[in-house]
Amino acid sequence: MKKYLVFTYYVGRSLGGAKDLLDSFDSIPEALDNILGERHRYYQVVDRDTLQIVKEGLAMFKDFVPESPGSSGTH
Repeated sequence: MKKYLVFTYYVGRSLGGAKDLLDSFDSIPEALDNILGERHRYYQVVDRDTLQIVKEGLAMFKDFVPESPGSSGTH
């Protein structure tokens, strides 16, 4: 099994644990590339070694990166 586990399910319809497991991947970008950007799909990318969630959210926003605090974006 690779380093990052991806769990994905439709909002409000999780099946639980291994039933929601999509696959495992070597990197976070590779994991995100394999998540369908559907409107009501939720995902979690979990580090296999620590079992910590490293990224999660609605699949349609999987590539969203928020601005850092204090950044106005008008430089």
